This record gives sequence, structure tokens and C-alpha cells, in this order.
Amino acid sequence: LLRQLMTMKEVFLCILLCLGPVKAEIASASDNVILVTNEGCHRVYDKIQGEMTSVGYPVFSPSNSTCTYVLKAKKGRVIALRWQDFNLPAGSNRLCRGAVDSVVAYDGSKIGINNLYTPMCGNHSFDITSSSNMMTISVSSASDELDAMDYYRGFKAAYKSLAYKCTHMIYKTSYGAVASPHFPLAYPANTDCIYKIQLDPGRVMLLEFAEFILKPSNTSNNNTAMDSCMDYVEVYEGAIKPQNRYFRHCGYYKPHPITSGGNIVYIKLHTGKSDIALYTGFRAFYYSGIPHKCGLFYGTPSGALTIPVDPRTLGHDIECQFTIKSPQVAYYQVRWLSFGPDLFKKGCDKNNYIEIYNGFYNKKDKLLTRKCDTKLEQFDTHYNELLVRFKIQKFNPFKNFKFIYVGVTNNTVKVITDKNRTCTSKTTIVYRYSGPQVIRTEVNCPLFSIGGLPLWASILIVSGAGIGGFGILSIIFYVVRRKIRARRRYRRFERSNSQDSI
Repeated sequence: LLRQLMTMKEVFLCILLCLGPVKAEIASASDNVILVTNEGCHRVYDKIQGEMTSVGYPVFSPSNSTCTYVLKAKKGRVIALRWQDFNLPAGSNRLCRGAVDSVVAYDGSKIGINNLYTPMCGNHSFDITSSSNMMTISVSSASDELDAMDYYRGFKAAYKSLAYKCTHMIYKTSYGAVASPHFPLAYPANTDCIYKIQLDPGRVMLLEFAEFILKPSNTSNNNTAMDSCMDYVEVYEGAIKPQNRYFRHCGYYKPHPITSGGNIVYIKLHTGKSDIALYTGFRAFYYSGIPHKCGLFYGTPSGALTIPVDPRTLGHDIECQFTIKSPQVAYYQVRWLSFGPDLFKKGCDKNNYIEIYNGFYNKKDKLLTRKCDTKLEQFDTHYNELLVRFKIQKFNPFKNFKFIYVGVTNNTVKVITDKNRTCTSKTTIVYRYSGPQVIRTEVNCPLFSIGGLPLWASILIVSGAGIGGFGILSIIFYVVRRKIRARRRYRRFERSNSQDSI
């Protein structure tokens, strides 16, 4: 019994000695740290502002585990996160494909698809503003150890909680999320909110609505449904003006994504009178980028296009083209927002023009407009494909042009015809707010056709070719036969001459 008591005493002392350093480490680190284990880590930061670092910073130690950092502010506030140092193993591209160690940020406390930002790895990171009072950072490390020649620091970031304002809320980080008041709970009635996303000059953004539930319109006519919304969301390019508006949207279907042409976008929320709060509102994500390449492809149903403002292009000749295509819309409404008065001083010529084509082919029959003056007009395209070509001598980036294109989906019915050498297919598509829907597909393949021609034309061609071929063969046969007969007669003549000589 005495030996057993001594053994239990040694075990108890061992537990105290082992847990002592861990307890001291937790107490000395910060009051925000609630748990640190050998298998992974889970940290919660709930101060107004502070710093967040990876485990072991400034030396990154892969542990084949996942660490979670939760940033939490008081209700009615949002969180702005700015990276001060970021250095991890890189992936094969900017989306961190193939990266074994990466950082992923989530909007809110839950990890899911609807609140996911782009993964970060290597030296590529982006500042983030949350849509609510919580943000989750997940650090995944799939490697056990690094090569002895490799050295990575990990990351260090500063966070700060900001007051959520329904009116004139400004988002300045390169990435972020914008949500209606009380999201994902029901939004209040009789409210007008204006959210301004202002990026650094020279940057543009992609705006996507991840969740959208607003009170639908009372009318069933799609052409006027959005104009009669009592609760709606509007998106503007650069300024809150009627000509700068992309769309007004309500109901249960998410608005189409937008690629802006500048660094400022406004989101306006209006809610009318309501006795019962039933609708949760919206949450949208925005991602910034730099349109520094000529020949970019715009795949969003709506957006704006301009020449990027770069002082290095001042006084230089530029020539470029952009393509726009979205299968989600029937056609585009193009609206000019600005046109520099000194862009084309002498009008259009072979070295100064802006042309917009239907489709991707620069043919004269597909030319929609050739812009040479400062008149800000509006027109509709015929297809959901656009080609924009421009050539400007001695360009002044501060006297630029800009137009927006808005995809139209108001129950428009289109018949798309596709032809090849043997068959013709016709597909009838209805473009709705919920997305395009194929109603009917017809395929017509004639029994006998040459180059897609009608049956009667193909028969005439074959008949003509047959008659012509028979005639040619007859002539060849006649010529060959005459030569053979002539040779036979010559041989007989030689034989008769030889007998007479004998």
C-alpha cells in the first residue's frame, strides 16, 4: 500500500510539472488565447484592436495540422484585417493550387462555401473587411517538415474593429464582404443604406452576391418587375447617378456578378414599410485586381470598360482589344458614361477610333458603332458577345473613356442557329433572372447534302458532275481508241511493204 501511495504521488507531481509550462505559456501570451494543444491550435481574439501571428513567428514550423484563429468584435461592428508580413511556401499559381501550406479567411464564425475568400500562400496576401463582427482564419499545413534550405517566416497581421454604419459605410481593403443590417437575420423596414467600396487608384473589382433574399415584386411582368420592387438593391459605377446604375434587384435570385471599370462602386439598399420581418437580405463579396493587360476577357454579365489609368502611357500610341461574353444573358445594353473631349481632336481615322462589334469578329457587317465624338448615347447589342477595339495616338490617360454594359435577362427568347456541312441545329433559349433555360432543340440533317446546300442543289451538282464526268471519260476513251487503231494500221502497212520487197 505504501508503494502504491508513493507511485500515485510521483504521478501527481509529474502532472504538475508537465502542465506548469503550458499554463505559464497560456498566461503569458494573451488573454485572447483560450487553448493551445500539441496537435493544433485554436485562438480567439476579442479586443478592439491587436496583432495576430502564426505559431512560432518569425519562424514558420509546419506541423501537418490546421490552426484556427477567430477574430471577434462586439455586435454592430465589423473587422478590418491587414497583413503586415506574409511568407509561406508558394503554390503553382495565385489560387495556391498545389500548395501544402495555405491560409484561408472566412466571413463569420462558420466555415462554408458561401463565406470563403481566395486562399493565400507564398508572398500573396490581401487585406480583408468582414461583413459582421466575426472573421475566421484557417491555417492548413499538410507538410511534416520543410527542406533545410527553405526558410519561411509565417505571417503577422493587425486587426481592428470598426463601427458598422448603414449609411455611408466605406470599405477600403482589397477584399471584403458587404451585408445588409442584421444579416443573416431579417433586415429592418424603412431603411436606406449606402455602402461605398473604395479601392486604391488603378484597381478594379469583381462584385459577387453570395446570398440574396429580398421581398419580391408584386407584378409578374419581368420587364417592369424590378422597377416596382418595394425592397431592392442597386449597384452603381463610380457615383450614385441614374446613368451609372447597373441594375435594381429584388426577389430570391442573386444578381449577376459585376466587373467594375474603376476603383469605386456603390451598393444601395432600400427597404419599404413592412409589418413582419421575413427576409434576410444579402451578402456580397468583392475582390480587387489590376487590369494591366491588353486583350482581357470579361466574362461577367455586367461591368464597365475603360483604359487603365497609367501615367506611363501618357503621350504614347496604344492599340488594344477586349472581348465580352456571358452565356447567362441574351444581349447587352451599352451606355457611355464619359468620353474625353481631347481624345479624338480631329475625329476618327485609321489611327484614332473606338469600335464595338457584335460577336468576336471584326467584320463590317457586325460593326455596332464607331465612336468618334463626345456624345454619350445608349444602344443595345444583338448578341451576348462583344468585341471592343480601339487605337489612339498620343493617349492622355486622364482624358479617358468609359462605358458600362448591362446584361439583359427579362424573359428574352432567342433562337441560336448553328450550321455545319451536314446539319443545322436550332436551340430556343429563354433568359430569365434565375438563369438561361433551353426550351427546345431542333436538329435538321438532310439525307443528301453537299456543303450544307439544299437537297435539290446537291442533286443538280452530283448530276452535273456525273454527266460531265461521263463526257470526259467518253472523250478519253475515243482518243485512246483512235490511237490504238492508228497504231494497228501502221503495223499492217509495214508488213505489206516488207512482203513486196521480198
